[in-house]
Amino acid sequence: MIISKIVVLFIIYGLLGWIYETTYCTITNGQWKNRGFLFGPVCPIYGIGAIAMSAVLYLVHSNGVEMKTWQVFVISVIGSAILEFATSWILEKLFHAVWWDYSNLPFNLQGRISLFTSLGFGFGGLLVVYVIAPFVESQVNQFQPLMIELFSLILLSLLIADLTLTVTVLHHFDQFVIEAQDEFNHNMSSIVEGTVRRTSQLKTDIGETKHSLKKRFESMGGYFHGTLRRVSNFKDKNESMESARKSLLSFIK
Repeated sequence: MIISKIVVLFIIYGLLGWIYETTYCTITNGQWKNRGFLFGPVCPIYGIGAIAMSAVLYLVHSNGVEMKTWQVFVISVIGSAILEFATSWILEKLFHAVWWDYSNLPFNLQGRISLFTSLGFGFGGLLVVYVIAPFVESQVNQFQPLMIELFSLILLSLLIADLTLTVTVLHHFDQFVIEAQDEFNHNMSSIVEGTVRRTSQLKTDIGETKHSLKKRFESMGGYFHGTLRRVSNFKDKNESMESARKSLLSFIK
């Protein structure tokens, strides 16, 4: 029962986080911006943060200690910074990609976190603790235990399916870029080798190679498009993947 309730609350907080992120980015960018790592309307990092904050407050209150507002704020700032930095680092190591970058903001650390965003999450933590969490938990507590169990199973199944799809798309994109590179290099080698014999065909052959790769880009489904839009950029040794991502996005705009 406790685990099922945590799952339901996690999804709700993740949904609220997605609404906030998407609304903010859509307004600032002037166009629809689907934020988050997953396809579905859930930002797991918000769910984790809210659940972690609730757990800390529960442990503190169970020991008879009442936290002051400024203490909640400080914990929210520090906790969000740690969570955001760790999440960014893990995602980059797993997929060599970043979903947010604060390099343009002052007082940032490796572009993963910044002072101003962490302070913003501090105020967000106050909103969660004193407004959102009490309301959400009161609503969830009104459901029968069996309904909470059912909701948690359904929501968890959807979340796992979404996570699997997202990881699969990123993996396939990696393979696609490798295959496209091999094909391009092979074709270019053939073109260069035959340049002396077929000088007049050089421009045509290069154009056909680019057209072939463009067709392959365009044939990639909407799942690929959605995932690559949410990725900010591919880093480190993935310049080819970043170049392919930009090319693909230029085709589907």
